[in-house]
Amino acid sequence: MENEIKRNPINTQLVLMLLLAIFLVIFTLQNSASVAIRVFLWNVNVPLVVLILLCLLIGYLLPHFSYIPRIWKLKSELSRTRKEKEELEKSTEKQVRTKPDPEGIAFDDMLGDEE
Repeated sequence: MENEIKRNPINTQLVLMLLLAIFLVIFTLQNSASVAIRVFLWNVNVPLVVLILLCLLIGYLLPHFSYIPRIWKLKSELSRTRKEKEELEKSTEKQVRTKPDPEGIAFDDMLGDEE
């Protein structure tokens, strides 16, 4: 049974991407008419499909740009927390080294005397 040949099923992600590409081509061919756009003082003639895709792209990217200040804030908090953690680890190492043994006798010294 271990010698059976494994067949790779058709990659569903690849099939979906091909279908989306086909739909995009059909959409482009059906919406190739030119549209006049007024932006402030300029008049621009743009194919309808370009206008629709540009609006979709802007609508997709706009929320991502609004999160940039939040990401910067979280990164600065992370670096500050890492520094505090390193300082705490250093201080606990110093405390462990300088902490005296109970009753003034080190456990290691007692083992050495018995041998």
